[in-house]
Amino acid sequence: MAGAGDNNLNEELQRRLFRMQEIAPPSAMAQEILGLVTDEQADLEEVAATIEKFPELTARILRCANSAYYGQRGKIYSVAEAIIRVLGLSVTKALVLSMTLESAFRPRNCPGFKAERYWFSAVMTASLARSLAPLMKTTQPPDPGAAYTAGLLHNIGILALVELFPEQMSKVFAEPDGDAERSLMRSLLGVDGQQAGAVLGRRWGLPEPLVRSIASCREPKHPGVDEPLLILVKIAVSIADRLFQGTGVLDLPDELHGGLLGIADVEAAVAQIAERIEELRFMAQMLSGSRE
Repeated sequence: MAGAGDNNLNEELQRRLFRMQEIAPPSAMAQEILGLVTDEQADLEEVAATIEKFPELTARILRCANSAYYGQRGKIYSVAEAIIRVLGLSVTKALVLSMTLESAFRPRNCPGFKAERYWFSAVMTASLARSLAPLMKTTQPPDPGAAYTAGLLHNIGILALVELFPEQMSKVFAEPDGDAERSLMRSLLGVDGQQAGAVLGRRWGLPEPLVRSIASCREPKHPGVDEPLLILVKIAVSIADRLFQGTGVLDLPDELHGGLLGIADVEAAVAQIAERIEELRFMAQMLSGSRE
């Protein structure tokens, strides 16, 4: 039987959860960057020009492009050059998006939160989604850029919950696996990362298909064929989880892909990602701020 203290705690959690409707109102910079990242038609010149409006973003892009990891000959002096010679559009968008998220949240207040692990999962899911997008057997496959963004943001609700409930989320992160984490989140907070991400996505004005992919990518219910982006992100999340946990990746149930992706295509995409694990780890370090 719950005591008065439990009731007070639940009331406090519900009050703070309601604040998610107001969390992280996008700044002028964040609004522009979010618009850039979700714009499938944005070209190199537009991306470079937008980034160069903000000195801190420009500095981070140039640090990454000039890092020893890429071993680039000659110094990179401009964002456009960094995109063309080193990073590419998708990686550049990921970097500036991470800066936007870092400005909105304070994960350092939650000692159990592992930023590098979070971003490794995000970039792995994003890379898988981008690789699989053109291979989907549907009349209108998801745009690879939109697929990358959806994969990158699929767990954005975790950042919101870390901001609002750092102590409770530290307990969640102590659980040994993802299913246990999600169950404990719902038990402690009455909401999980996917639900929180949908609230935040709508608050930030993200496109509805992107919000839907965030909200339902871990739900057991199988989406209809009219939601190819959601199907794609569900597959990418499932594979990324298996890669991260080291439990195998090729035992996906047939109904997960519903015939929209061939097993051979999934195997090929997984093999390509496996060859790029170190690159993805480097990206995660850059995005988490653990490596500059």
